[in-house]
Amino acid sequence: MRNFFKHVFSIDFLYVLLIAAETAAIIFLCLYIPSIMPVAAAFAGIWLFTLITAAAIVSRRSSPEINCAAVIMIIALPVAGAVIYLIATAKRKLRGEIKFTGARPENGIDSACFKACGICAMPYSRAEYFADGDEYFTQLFKEIEKAEKSVYLEYFIMCRGRIFSRLVSALAVANRNGAEIKIIIDGIGCAFKLGRKDLKKLKTAGAEIRIFHRLKPLPHSRLNLRDHRKIASVDGKVAFTGGINIADEYANTDSPYGYWKDVGAAVYGGAAIAFEAMFLSLWNGSYEAEAPQAEGKKCLPFCDLPPNRPSFAEDAFVYAVSSAKEKIHILTPYFCVSEKIHSALRLAAMRGVDVRIILPHIPDKKYALELSRACAERLMPAGVKFYEYTPGFMHAKVMTCDDGAYIGSYNFDHRSMRLNCECGLMIRGEVAMSADRDFWQCLRMSSPMKATKISFPRKAVRFILKIAAPLM
Repeated sequence: MRNFFKHVFSIDFLYVLLIAAETAAIIFLCLYIPSIMPVAAAFAGIWLFTLITAAAIVSRRSSPEINCAAVIMIIALPVAGAVIYLIATAKRKLRGEIKFTGARPENGIDSACFKACGICAMPYSRAEYFADGDEYFTQLFKEIEKAEKSVYLEYFIMCRGRIFSRLVSALAVANRNGAEIKIIIDGIGCAFKLGRKDLKKLKTAGAEIRIFHRLKPLPHSRLNLRDHRKIASVDGKVAFTGGINIADEYANTDSPYGYWKDVGAAVYGGAAIAFEAMFLSLWNGSYEAEAPQAEGKKCLPFCDLPPNRPSFAEDAFVYAVSSAKEKIHILTPYFCVSEKIHSALRLAAMRGVDVRIILPHIPDKKYALELSRACAERLMPAGVKFYEYTPGFMHAKVMTCDDGAYIGSYNFDHRSMRLNCECGLMIRGEVAMSADRDFWQCLRMSSPMKATKISFPRKAVRFILKIAAPLM
């Protein structure tokens, strides 16, 4: 009986069931109801269209998980599913190309980043780690008010409220200083969070605003591709990144999910130019500049801009996990990784590496936590330890591997790795140590996750979520 349910809840079984149902319907119509041959011909045409679309999906350069989910969708929804998929993923002109002349990438991950993103290791004079949104905003607005040349902001979410008002005030000061102000916000992330009056306030403060994939009726939108980055670049001298958006909950002035845990980082010096390049490459379509040259400390900024390129972050995370010898500590709000990352984490734990992952206890999306728990239970037998952050919602996006830390906008899910524009920073030294200290502080406020028996309906829900996850 156990094996029976195992097969029933397998993707292969679902494939066979759907294809068999459609094939049987076509044979029945063609052989036994000759009086309605036009209907049979239409059904055959639908099947052929579905087959061609499925073949086109498989031939595209994407992950097996996304291809599999898309094929299931178009089989379950003939024609309609194919049309939705093709509209949502139609490619446009390549954007976001970055080119640093005079760059001298070193071997290893640095060279791979340069080939994938156009960015290599950059020098920095100092860096800061922010363990909460209040610290982050205090420093961010202070730097904006000192701006004399430029303020470039790229955020997935901007929402009216106290933090937004503080931002407008800081931008007004920068505008009076003569700074150029440009802002990119995401059409989905900011939908219903900013109105015309709010945008007018930003423009009055001197900002030029562009909306990434504005919320529009089909077929003129690409709603499944989003700008999830969090970038603030000031004068090309300092840049901020992390998981923090411009909204009150990130500073815990108004949080509906308990304590909102988030982190950010700031880098000063040459590395800030890399984040400026990320912004301008999206704003202008491409960006080219001379690579900063300096001796001393270096960090590695990186980014992804799908669907034009394979995910660099996914490969970088696999590399970091596979190379770790002592510890892998992760803070993430969502956990639904590809088989590549899953296998790397599993093998790391089996090698004896201390692998610990902290998820939210109070979720912003209940289905996301259910999916995270389902994916976590697959790794627990291998020795990966999962915890839930009991004070509230864990929105931080940090991974520390031995003496290095990856901080940025990436979640550990298919969307961040394959569908979103994202950015991040790989850094060592004091910032990495601060990130790991913060992890242990969070761990003290977290409870261990344990595998439990669940009901049949809940298993069914998890099964459906796993299938749809790559496209969510």
